[in-house]
Amino acid sequence: MTKAQEIIEYMESLQNEKQRRILMGFFKTGPGEYGEGDEFLGLKVPQTREVVKAAGLDFPLSEVPELLMNRWHEVRLCGFLILVAKFEKLATKRLENNTEAIKKRDEIVTVYLQYAEQANNWDLVDLSVHKILGHWLLLPSNLGDRDYKIRVLDELAASPCLWKQRMSMVCSWKTSQQGDPSWCLRYAEIHLHHPHDLMHKAVGWMLREMGKRCSMDLLRDFLRQHAHEMPRTMLRYAIEKMPESERKEWMAVDVRCQKEDVRCLWTKISPYAGIPISDFVDIILQQDERSDEAMYYLLHQHLEHQLRERFEVYQRQLLDDFEDIIEDFFLYLRESGRYPYQSLQRINKKDTFETWLLNTFRNYLSNRAAAEDKIYATSYLDRACDDSQQSCLTDERKLAIASQLIAYAHQVFYPRGRFIFLRSLLTMLNKQKALPDKEMAMALNMTHLAYRVMNHRMKQTLARFRSYLLHGEQLRLDTDHQQMAQRLYDDFTHLYPTLLTFYNKTIESLKCADAIRQLRQEYYESTGIIAHEPEPSHGTTITAKGFWERLNRMLIY
Repeated sequence: MTKAQEIIEYMESLQNEKQRRILMGFFKTGPGEYGEGDEFLGLKVPQTREVVKAAGLDFPLSEVPELLMNRWHEVRLCGFLILVAKFEKLATKRLENNTEAIKKRDEIVTVYLQYAEQANNWDLVDLSVHKILGHWLLLPSNLGDRDYKIRVLDELAASPCLWKQRMSMVCSWKTSQQGDPSWCLRYAEIHLHHPHDLMHKAVGWMLREMGKRCSMDLLRDFLRQHAHEMPRTMLRYAIEKMPESERKEWMAVDVRCQKEDVRCLWTKISPYAGIPISDFVDIILQQDERSDEAMYYLLHQHLEHQLRERFEVYQRQLLDDFEDIIEDFFLYLRESGRYPYQSLQRINKKDTFETWLLNTFRNYLSNRAAAEDKIYATSYLDRACDDSQQSCLTDERKLAIASQLIAYAHQVFYPRGRFIFLRSLLTMLNKQKALPDKEMAMALNMTHLAYRVMNHRMKQTLARFRSYLLHGEQLRLDTDHQQMAQRLYDDFTHLYPTLLTFYNKTIESLKCADAIRQLRQEYYESTGIIAHEPEPSHGTTITAKGFWERLNRMLIY
């Protein structure tokens, strides 16, 4: 068969009425369902694959669009599977860098993207996208570099078409199989709050595959940051291959405020006013959605005066203001055990809870002040060199380590984490007041708590990467990020505009630039304070030594 019409006529001759009714029910083609209006012949997938095999690899590419535009579901599937067969033949190891093969692969990708909307059910997407687009992400292409490929997937993710959105997620199946988790993590975070159940399943499925193929530690790290806001279906799919005991722990994670509830935390905690402090112990230990709200109420309203008195004793030794310290203390309590607030189990008399909390805060301030004082006085690098009885490294070596650290963080962090990291660096460099974290969380469609947890985890992760570098270990940078590290090192005098370039790309990928501008204006109108996000007009003349010391202070958590 060399003509699309021949394939269509042959497949129509195989029509099976009984199987057609089954498939129309299975793929939800009824009114108001996701597959509404889809028409079936009643062919099973193996039958369609036989047609693809009969058509052969020599089937003209110019004939495929006629199949993709056909009314019948199975005929469209045949067209997509022909594209898959052609692409896979051109993507073998031997032909990866072949000039003619690259050209033909790009032609197939162009056709696939042009007719992407014709993959209007989940099976059409799942049987084709990872084998075409997913594989294309890993191969040389004349269409564009990695940034171009990101733009293509970002456009799919931002499309109003559910099936294009699913494509942006499921294509990461192939990249995860090849050991690259970055695509999965990027689009899992973008689709984290998607309203449709089919996307919840797709995201959870791809996260599970990423954990299985790349790193379970990466999956667990993603879940630690996002399990509290993930839809339950998505979470169940993501943890499906974990031991039963661990699955139960993840499913017990509190479902925090979702996207529509970001601005309503304070209205939720108002019922705690007037409750005796001794009663808060039982509320917090219940570990349900009231636990965090109750502790928030205590720290931000009921005990604020006493906490501020203790803060003032250490204020000169601390780099952060009171509100940031309180948020970090909340995270310290929340993360102090295997479960939130586990240390409260040790309180024998509930009447002593207030004393315990205030003493814990005082000890936390003391330890933090001591840690910050050490890092301020002598950098982490110098202390590491002393410990290993080596001489202090030169400024050039410090700068080389910092460049690799920034590039590797940019490579492995998810989009929101990358945004927070780059924003922290630029704010540190331009010495300006930045928008408060609570407002930034709103711009990113996150709860304030989720934002603080992500920031906390980011600093922990960076500190671990820094430790590896200080001990002579090499971080696994891909080609693009090796070039990024070299660029940061070679052009340190223009560090600020270089980082600003990467920051602006991140904002574009998250599509939050307009929200940030609006928040900046609202903040100014409500407070009279001009709060800045990083801008081109504010550069830096910082030295390598000064930058290293500030970077180390930023990593205190």
